[in-house]
Amino acid sequence: MFRYFSKYWFDFVWVMTLKEIKARYKRVILGFLWAILNPILQMLVIGFLFRFFIPVKIDNYFYFLFAGLLPWNFFSYTFSKCTPLMLNERALIQKAKFPREALVLSIVFSNLLHFLISIFLFAILALFVGYLSLFKIFILFLTIVWLVFFTVGISLLLSTLFIRYRDIKFIVQALTPLWFYATPIIYTRSLLPGWMSEILQFNPMTGIIELFQSVFTNNNLILDFHAIIFGFLISLLILIVGIYLFIKENQFFDDWL
Repeated sequence: MFRYFSKYWFDFVWVMTLKEIKARYKRVILGFLWAILNPILQMLVIGFLFRFFIPVKIDNYFYFLFAGLLPWNFFSYTFSKCTPLMLNERALIQKAKFPREALVLSIVFSNLLHFLISIFLFAILALFVGYLSLFKIFILFLTIVWLVFFTVGISLLLSTLFIRYRDIKFIVQALTPLWFYATPIIYTRSLLPGWMSEILQFNPMTGIIELFQSVFTNNNLILDFHAIIFGFLISLLILIVGIYLFIKENQFFDDWL
């Protein structure tokens, strides 16, 4: 994979990313507004349900919920789309030789643009109401970097495994909703029994989501550094394994497709 780090490699990734962005917004009237409209609709529906029908005692609950939905939507949409990507692009893979990780990275980067637009708009609102500071902006930057690397790692891993094991697609479809509820997006871990909260430490998205929520709210959430450390180490491991498997297997993609 790293042998492609050249002008040709970057140019190809850039072209594929632009292609993905154009395809996503072709004949879309509202364009980039959907970057913020989708999570707003989710926030209103979920927030109304959990605020009024199943009361959750969390200050600024809608801010709290929105701060968790933004990174989760980027993450889940990206790895779900990347899982069957090589099969969907088999015609291109079989016809030409090119850095195939560019296909995965183009999905990640195009969705990252979508995500950064929504984060920028949300950050303006957070600055206006006084929830954001320079230190929090720095933490936000580091958290986004962590989220992107974790997303790249799991996207490479799943897209590689799917080539040989087509069941992976159905496993991802089944586990994604469970992963959502196993991540403290609509609740805080303080509401859970101690043993359950400790298990969630090993979910990399737990530390990521909690960092986003601490940045964009004034709830003064007590961050669990164990969750952050465990989550980061697991994310790093998944990134390394994803890159390793992709490098090892991508030369055989033609045979398995």
